[in-house]
Amino acid sequence: MSLKKELGILLGVGVAAAIIFGPLWWRPAVPCVAGDLTARAQARVPDSLKEIYLDAEAMRFGLGSAAIGGWEGLGDAVAVGGLAWVRTTRTDSPKYFATVSNRYFQSSGFAYVSPDREPMASFRLQQPATLAQLWESLARQYPEGVMFSGYVRVAPLRLIAIARPAIDGRAVLKNAAYYYTRPMESAPEAWTYVVGIAAAKSTTSRLGRAWLTSLLAARPEAAANGAGLAHALWLKSAPADIRSPPVRENVNAVGQLVVDQTTLMNGELKLYPVTRAGGCGDAARAR
Repeated sequence: MSLKKELGILLGVGVAAAIIFGPLWWRPAVPCVAGDLTARAQARVPDSLKEIYLDAEAMRFGLGSAAIGGWEGLGDAVAVGGLAWVRTTRTDSPKYFATVSNRYFQSSGFAYVSPDREPMASFRLQQPATLAQLWESLARQYPEGVMFSGYVRVAPLRLIAIARPAIDGRAVLKNAAYYYTRPMESAPEAWTYVVGIAAAKSTTSRLGRAWLTSLLAARPEAAANGAGLAHALWLKSAPADIRSPPVRENVNAVGQLVVDQTTLMNGELKLYPVTRAGGCGDAARAR
């Protein structure tokens, strides 16, 4: 083996070891965080964000709060396939509480995985499980946290979403009845595209994980040892191709899956273990 080739192999091994075992600041950020998740939980829009737009095409997938057409419509959202899907909360709009989509959007806080990140593993649902059981299973495997996305068939479907924009400084967790004014939506069975995050409960309160606590503070969903949040696109029919993101024509609505009333029947989730949260160089900011 040539010296040049040997050096190349050693360099590759060294870089991989640095990413896995090195300091946090060496590791690639998962998730990327746009906006301010603490401000999102506190229903504030910092002045520094008011004129900033994000580009869904710069995200593999993500979840959080998003607004299309002004901050007064800030609602629960999913980004996938180059589009942000938003449950608009603008009460004076003819599309109030409808699901709208657009490539560009504003956000007080959004967690996403960048397009260059590949999944580290898959989680195939072998038997029916509640969201609480999913949190438990993922928290055991990834106590530091894991982002996930994929198609899942649920029976029943239970979906909820905020109906007022969280922009007036009333903390979402302490004022849930103020924000969640619309009835829970249900279906006996449905296909969904799920985007979420799960972690061990102890992780959410550790120093340096305030972003995770803030992300989960929108609507606390917890099991015995695991905690998580899952937003979903409710699909009109089964996906034509599970390797491709949802298409506009097949999306019925977006919202949060209710942890104790939603059962996951079958499907597969792609897993992206959490390393650290970072701005990712404003990679998702619209140019």
